[in-house]
Formats: sequence, C-alpha cells, structure tokens
Amino acid sequence: MKHHLLPLLTAARRGGYHRLLPLTSPALASALLLGLLACAKKPQESVAATLPAATSPAAVEAGPATGLIGFAAENGGTTGGAGGRTVTASTLAELLEFAKSSEPLVITIDRPISAGTQGASVNVNSNKTLLGVGKNGFLEGVGLNISSKRNIIVQNLKFTMSTVTNTKINDEKRPQVAVNDGDCITIQGSSQNIWVDHCEFFNQDPATQPNQDLYDGLIDAKGASAYITISWSYFHDHHKAHLIGNSDKDTGDRKVTFHHNYYNNIHERVPVYRFGTGHVFNNYYKHVYGTGINSRMDACVRVEKNYFEDTKDPVTTKNSSVPGKWDAADNLYVGCSGSQPTTSSCSFTPPYAYASALHEAAQVREIVVKGAGVGRL
Repeated sequence: MKHHLLPLLTAARRGGYHRLLPLTSPALASALLLGLLACAKKPQESVAATLPAATSPAAVEAGPATGLIGFAAENGGTTGGAGGRTVTASTLAELLEFAKSSEPLVITIDRPISAGTQGASVNVNSNKTLLGVGKNGFLEGVGLNISSKRNIIVQNLKFTMSTVTNTKINDEKRPQVAVNDGDCITIQGSSQNIWVDHCEFFNQDPATQPNQDLYDGLIDAKGASAYITISWSYFHDHHKAHLIGNSDKDTGDRKVTFHHNYYNNIHERVPVYRFGTGHVFNNYYKHVYGTGINSRMDACVRVEKNYFEDTKDPVTTKNSSVPGKWDAADNLYVGCSGSQPTTSSCSFTPPYAYASALHEAAQVREIVVKGAGVGRL
C-alpha cells in the first residue's frame, strides 16, 4: 500500500459503530490494519452464489486493502467527514438532517432506512462520510444528491430505488421514478472529490422490467463535477449503470476512475463517458448485454486490465455525432461479441500512482468477486 497517495482511512469499531480514522504514519497504519485483520471475524459473503463456475471460494484470494486510489485522491484528496463528530442516522429524518449539516460528520448507518413508495432525495453537504455498519446499512428508495459540494465519501452502503412507485413521464414518454431523477446517486454541478467505495447498487432484472428509464442511473456524474473514484462496488440487475456527462453538449473533463467493480446482469453504460479523460481498470463485467464501456464525444478513456465475460461490445463508441476514443491495455475478453479492441485510438496516462493496486486481467474475476460490495472493508 502506498501511503503517500491519500490520508489513509480505515474502519475501527468503537462503541458499537464504525468510525473513520485518518492515519498519517505508515507504520501506525500497518499496525492497525494487521490488528484489525487478526481480530475481525470474516463476514459471510453476499455474492458467493454468483461465483463463476469452477471457482471455489477457497481458491479466491481477497483483494488488497488499497484505500483511496484514482482521481478522488488528486486535487487535495478526499477525506470526507474525518476530524468531525461521528453520529448514527437511524431514521430518514436523522439522515436528512445530518447530511445537510455544515459541519464535517461521519454519518454511520446501521440498519435499513426506507422512504416507502414515494421515495426521498438526500442532499449531501461537503465534508461528509456516509458509512454503513457491517452489512446493515441499506437505503431503500433513498437517493443521494451531491450538487456543487466537495469532499464526500460514501462507503459500505447498499442502494435500490426499486421500492419507489412514484413516477413521472419523462422526455422519452416513458415512466421514470420522480425522486432524484431515478438515480441512486447523482453527482452534479461543480462537485469535486467524491469517493464511492465498497457499496452495492441494484434495481430489477431488465429481463422482467423492460422499461430502461424507470430507474435511471446507479451513479451518474454530470456538469462540472470532477475528481471522482468509484471502487470495489457491486452493480447488478439494472438497465443503465453510469452516465458520465448527460448530453453531447455537457462538455468538461470530469476525471472519473472506476476500479475493482463488479458488474453483473447490466444492459449498458458501464460507463457511457462523454468528453475529457477517464480511467477504467481491473473491473469484472459479466453478462453486460447491450453495450459495455461507451466512449463518446472525443473522450479518451484508458481501459486497462479488465475482465469482460459474456459482454456485447465491451469497448465501443456509439450514439453520438462525435466518436469517443480509448487507450486499450491488456484487457481479457471471454465469450464476448462485437467490439473487442486490442489497439488504442488515443493515449492517456493517469496522473496518479496505482501500480500497487493493479492486477493482471486473468486475476481480476476472482479478486473482484471476492472483494467487491458491502461487508468487505
């Protein structure tokens, strides 16, 4: 682990909840991490049933505790609510109040919080950490809106909008969840330094819920938002995962890193990426059956050492008047169809160090299935 990349955050159990502690000494960080690993009981794994065939749990090694890597570690770094009070949100009202507070806060969530069939949107202010406890933190029909805010961490939480029946008719003449534009997390305006890590996002199997707009994005970023990392998260059973840039006129360089995420039974947008530069490395894609990574409007996306399985058009450019480009490096395509590039149409070197977290593509399936999602910090 390279400690100079970030103010390292680790979870420590105090008084029945998790608290994030900033660690500035590499020796202290190593000692605490070893102690936690020695003392903690390994949680039961929520995605064991989706392990690829011929892969036994005993043969799978857990991914490394890399901490924050990627664009969210740039631009001054992302520490969330570190240094502020730690509070517990047990109700939607408490979550709304804590999230909008002007003070730095670590907001722990130790149970499901539901907004019922109407749904709710939580406006998250700057300098916040939203942290699930164990596997218990679950936002049902509760979307997060991050609008022109900075320094926010969302970690170890499960999300769905599938409980919401409150809809509107959108521009495509289709019903769409009205609250939070149907997104689980919306990042917009001039938001900067956002880290989403070890979370789970899902709605309904697209095979049984055919309306592609009913639940919009799982995590979308638009406008002048930038310096974002999405890592070690599990995305499944949904039409459109990530929209980076909401139209062909939404110019800007949003600078998003996706790494060690698990995508399963997703139709498309993993991500759609318009304009600027992005980095997509060491992700595992299984049954992405519409399009995979779709680079558009002259974007240059480094697509590096990912494992694509049963995926249509794993890396492509479609649906915009100006094509996008990719810097393709050592990706693995297994049982895929369509565009599977092994050569590059642009060149992008990320400005941060990440070699310590980079695995060979052949290792990615096992490592990501083992390490992505909630309860695995």
